[in-house]
Amino acid sequence: MGTDKKFTTVAEVAKEIGLNYLALKLLDYLDQYHPDLALEYDFIMERANYAATVRDNMIKNSNGNSALLQEAESECNRVLMVDLEFSEHDIIFNIIDNYYYERNDTRTAGEIKRIAIELRPQLKNIFAKYPTDNPEFTAAVEYDEMTEELTKKIERLLQKRDELPF
Repeated sequence: MGTDKKFTTVAEVAKEIGLNYLALKLLDYLDQYHPDLALEYDFIMERANYAATVRDNMIKNSNGNSALLQEAESECNRVLMVDLEFSEHDIIFNIIDNYYYERNDTRTAGEIKRIAIELRPQLKNIFAKYPTDNPEFTAAVEYDEMTEELTKKIERLLQKRDELPF
């Protein structure tokens, strides 16, 4: 199933995926919340195919029971998005968006996304200090501490970045 192709844009990946609904759904989600994975065609197809298999097996065993059919769809979505619930990119994106909004500096979502991707490697050490793989993390006090720490670091990085001549 794997491909040796290397993709440079999400549009190229989408074209390769074709009309596979689950793969396109995952690609859209990855592009928004995990852009580092959005060009990983093999990952997307393997995950989408596995989710479809889980759903199809559950549907076969449902005997037309509508509650079981809904459960099959829910399980399919769970499998499709497993371990993708927490998004470092989304947090960074929102902090940057707020930074520019507070300064009446209107940046496009595309510009903010590019800046977030650019800054993310410089923020890895902050994320590494917190249990971001815990499903309950976003409701924990540590989440607020992490967000505060990230905000301070991102503001410093953006201030330096904005001072540079273009």
